[in-house]
Amino acid sequence: MSRRVAILGGGMAGLAAAWRLSEPDGERAEVTVYQRGWRLGGKGASSRGPNGRIEEHGLHVWLGFYDNAFRLLRSCYEELDRPRADPGCPIQSWRDAFLPASTVGLGRTGEDESPIWLARFPENDRLPGGPPGADELTAADFLERGLALVGRFGVSLDPPSAPAPRAALTSSSTHPSLALRDVSAGTELLQGARAGLRAVAGSGVAARRTAELRELLATMLRGIVADRLTVRGYSSVDHLDLREWLAGHGASQGAIESPIVRGHYDLSFAYEEGDASRPRFPAGLALHLTMRMFLDYKGAMFWKMRAGMGDVVFAPLYQALRRRGVRFRFFHRLDRLHLSPGGRSVRAVSLGRQVGVSGGEYDPLVRVRGLPVFADRPDLRQLDAGDELLGQDLESHSCAWPDAERVTLEAGRDYDALVLAVSLGMVPHTCRELLDADERWQSMVERVGTVATQAFQVWLRADERALGWSSPAATVTGCGEPFETFASMSHVLPFEEWPDDERPLAAASFCAALPEAPIPKEIDQRDVVRANAVRFLENRAPTLWPRAAAGGRFRWDLLSADGTGSSGQARFGSQHWRANIDPSDRYVQSLPGSAPYRLRADGSGLDNLFLAGDWIDTGLNAGCIEAAALGGLQAANAVEGRRIDERTSGGYRPHGAPDRA
Repeated sequence: MSRRVAILGGGMAGLAAAWRLSEPDGERAEVTVYQRGWRLGGKGASSRGPNGRIEEHGLHVWLGFYDNAFRLLRSCYEELDRPRADPGCPIQSWRDAFLPASTVGLGRTGEDESPIWLARFPENDRLPGGPPGADELTAADFLERGLALVGRFGVSLDPPSAPAPRAALTSSSTHPSLALRDVSAGTELLQGARAGLRAVAGSGVAARRTAELRELLATMLRGIVADRLTVRGYSSVDHLDLREWLAGHGASQGAIESPIVRGHYDLSFAYEEGDASRPRFPAGLALHLTMRMFLDYKGAMFWKMRAGMGDVVFAPLYQALRRRGVRFRFFHRLDRLHLSPGGRSVRAVSLGRQVGVSGGEYDPLVRVRGLPVFADRPDLRQLDAGDELLGQDLESHSCAWPDAERVTLEAGRDYDALVLAVSLGMVPHTCRELLDADERWQSMVERVGTVATQAFQVWLRADERALGWSSPAATVTGCGEPFETFASMSHVLPFEEWPDDERPLAAASFCAALPEAPIPKEIDQRDVVRANAVRFLENRAPTLWPRAAAGGRFRWDLLSADGTGSSGQARFGSQHWRANIDPSDRYVQSLPGSAPYRLRADGSGLDNLFLAGDWIDTGLNAGCIEAAALGGLQAANAVEGRRIDERTSGGYRPHGAPDRA
C-alpha cells in the first residue's frame, strides 16, 4: 500500500513537496493537498480581475540563481508537453514563461539631479535550473570572482586608512548611469561566460553610486578574508546586522547608508514591525545573497514572469500534479493539529470545509487569451452556494462565512505523514498544542519575525517612454516611502483582455513593508494602503515618470479607469491594491540571530509531521520562492526517509549557524 501524505497548504512549498512525492521514478505516495479558498500559490498567488487583468499578492521577480525553483518549473513544463497536449496555449515552455530582466535601478530621495541610478547587467549563456550540482560554487570561488571583479575597478583591498585609487570613469553623454558589459578575459570570471562590470559615469549621482559600490565590494571582500568566512561559512556572522558588520570592517558611513545597502533591506522587507527606522538583516545572509546575485546568476540577474505568477507557475504545477494523480481539496481551512496522548505524533487534523462542491472535485482554472489561469473569485456553478458567497473573503483567517461542515483527518486512516506547508504566521493559530508542548516551536514563533506588506498595481494609458522613462523593463528599489520597490510589468499586457478603447500601454507594480502602527479597528487596512498609494503617486510618481506630472502633480487621467467615468484621485479606485495583513500573508523575515531558532524539515519533534516553507531552516533562510521550493523538496525527502540534500551553495552553511564569532 502506498504511503498516504496529506499536505496542508498549497503555496510553493506545499506544491514542491507534492512534486517530489509524486515523482514517477520511485514508489509514488498517495498525495492530497488541502487548500483554503479556491486558489493555489499562497503569497505568490495571482488571479484575473476585470478585463482579465493580472492581480498579484505583491511584486514578484525571480533571481538568476534560483536553481531549485527553476529546475522544478522546467521539469513541470517538460512533463506537461504543451506543444502536443495544449498547442493553443500561448505559453508553451518555461522559456516562454520567463524573460530576462537585466536592468536594475536604485533610488534615493533628496538627489534631485538624477534620483534613479540604473545598471544593466550583462546576460550570459547559462540557464537557471540546470542539473543538481552543475556550476555549484564554494565560498572560495565567490572570493576569487569577487577579487577579479574589484580588480577591474582598480580598487585596493588595503585597510581604509590607505585611500583606494579612484577607478577611471567615463562621462555619459545624456543620463548619468551605470552600464555593465563583459570585462572578463578567458576564464577569469564566470568560467568564460560573459560577465563583469564597466563604470560609465559622470559627476553627481552616478559617480556617488559607483564610488559606494567600489567601497562596498572592497569592504565585503576584506571582511570575508578577515573573518575566514570561506572556512567558517557566511552564517557564522549572521548574529550581526549587515550595517554593523560593514562598519566593523571599515566601511564609511556614506557607504553604509547608501541605496546599495538599503536595497538589501527594501527587497527583503527587513524592517522590524515594518518600521523604516529599524532595518535589520543578517550580515552572513546578505553577503551570501550579494555574491549569488552578482557573481552566480544564470542568464540574467533577474527574471520576470511573462504573465501572472499564478498563470506561469501555479496553474502549470496544478495541471501536472493532477495528471500525476495528486488530489486537491479546495475550500478546506486548516484549524488545528491535535497531538497524540504521548505527544509523539499528530493524531488528528481539524479542518473547516468552507463550502460544498457539487459534482466532485473543484476545477479552479479558467482560460484568458488561451492561458489557464485562476479567477479572482470562486466559480458558483461548481459550488453549493449563491451570490452571497462572493462578498466573503474565503482566503482570510477572519472570514465569518459559516462552514459547510467540519472535517477531521485521522492518523492511520487518512494519512501516514503530514506536511505542514502553511505560512509561519498561521502556526500560532493552528499548532497551539505543539507550541505548548515544545519550547522550540514557541521560540521559533517568537524569534523568527514576520511583517505585513502592502502592494498596488496601476495600468496607464501611455507607455513608459511617453512617460519619460528611459528603461521600460527596469526593477527599482529605493523609490521612497511609503512604497520602496517598483517594477515595470508592461510585458504582461498582451495576456490581458482589455477593450480597445481602454487598453493600457503600461503597467507597474509597487510594494513595501506595512508599518505595524496601531490602527483603530473601524479603519480598514485596505483604506490605509489606498491612501498610501495615492500619496505615493502624488509625491513620487513624477520621479519615476517625469512626463506623468503636470504642475508637479500626478496626472490621474493617465490611469486606465475601466470606463467608470471618474476623474482625479477617484480614478485610482479602478486600480488594484492589497494590505497583506492576514497571518498567512505576512512576509517571513530574516532577522540577525534568528536562524538557529528555525526548525528543519525533519525537525518538528513528531514522528509523522514534516515542515515545508520559507520559514524553516533550508540553508537559504530568506523569504523567497527559492527558499519555499527548497523547504518543500526537503520536506518530501524527509517523508521518504531520504537525506535532505537540496541546499544552497557558496559556503552558506545550511541548517543553523554554528561557530558563532
